[in-house]
Amino acid sequence: MRRSDLADEFADLAAMTRDVATEKIGPMIAETEIAATFNPEIRAVLATAGLFGLVVPENHGGAAGDVRHQVIVLEELARVYPSACTYLTAHWLATKLIALNATGPAEAGWVRPLLAGAAEGTALGAIAVTEPDHGSDLGGVVTRARRDGDDWVISGTKRFITNGGFADFYTVLARTGGPGSRGLSLFMVESDRPGVRATRWERKMGLHGSATAEMTFDEVRVPADHLVGEVDRGFRHLMRGFDEGRLGVAAMCLGIAQGALDAAVEYASVRTQFGREIAGYQGVQFLVADMAIGVHTTRSILYDAMNAFVAGDPEASRLAAVAKTYASDVAMKVASDAVQVHGGAGYVTDFPVEMFLRDAKIGQIYEGTNQILRMVIARTYFGDLAR
Repeated sequence: MRRSDLADEFADLAAMTRDVATEKIGPMIAETEIAATFNPEIRAVLATAGLFGLVVPENHGGAAGDVRHQVIVLEELARVYPSACTYLTAHWLATKLIALNATGPAEAGWVRPLLAGAAEGTALGAIAVTEPDHGSDLGGVVTRARRDGDDWVISGTKRFITNGGFADFYTVLARTGGPGSRGLSLFMVESDRPGVRATRWERKMGLHGSATAEMTFDEVRVPADHLVGEVDRGFRHLMRGFDEGRLGVAAMCLGIAQGALDAAVEYASVRTQFGREIAGYQGVQFLVADMAIGVHTTRSILYDAMNAFVAGDPEASRLAAVAKTYASDVAMKVASDAVQVHGGAGYVTDFPVEMFLRDAKIGQIYEGTNQILRMVIARTYFGDLAR
């Protein structure tokens, strides 16, 4: 599927997001990269554009979009500033888990106002799952939630939390039962509850405009109704969200690759060496051609996967893993080649390609490392033989 095949609804969303990225966020990039932390002005721009509400049902104040809307938005933002994507992706997953599992006839009183705030961008979410010793192995999570009268008491440490320290609420994975994935539950925890704090922020290779924190939950009390979904079913709820998250990472990586390709084409068309534009040299042409092949192939794989997800295709989970793995590998290759096209200019901050290269790397790591996802993909073919 090509970009030109998109329905008008998605084409219009892409054009609007592109304008937001270039006109509103673009001028903030240099300052934000130097500050290397969360930028409230970027949050405000995304909120004004209505992008936080894409995962919130209409009857709770949102736009009721699906993963196709998210993919389009993330691709366009990442073409300009990948860090801006993370404000949305962490918020969307934290919010979507609540929208899917805490709404309904018996929903708690906090659900409706929280989702309304999440849709407006006045309540920013974060997903608190990963721990210092449990990233790929989420079934080993040790953060614990114990029942104490009408409350749950949560204690533990979470690491690599996007939006950490700046979020207004956290969707937290904690152990409520026995060992393994079947003893885990999800909770909504407001950031201003006693015992919730960011103990440090990571200094990262890339995504400098995004805050990544280590979070401590020290005997944090939340009412019993802050349980999201059924007790001991949190891991199952989370896995459903991860398929969508992997498509989001793939979209972000596609945007990085497209942005790097755009920058390389522009630079090669004006940079002269030995009396001619370097676009006239076959070595540069081959680099750009291979970059274009990777970008267009990635878009086809990603769009196929997102459409399968929306259609409820039984292969959707496998296709999401394929899309994320392929897109992140391509983003690294394309960004690296874009630096090569720029030569020495690509190694300094005067051009965006060095940022694209730094930002691309995380795509091969989070939402399932590419090594883990290759195992996941293989197991869909071999089943127990691959275990």
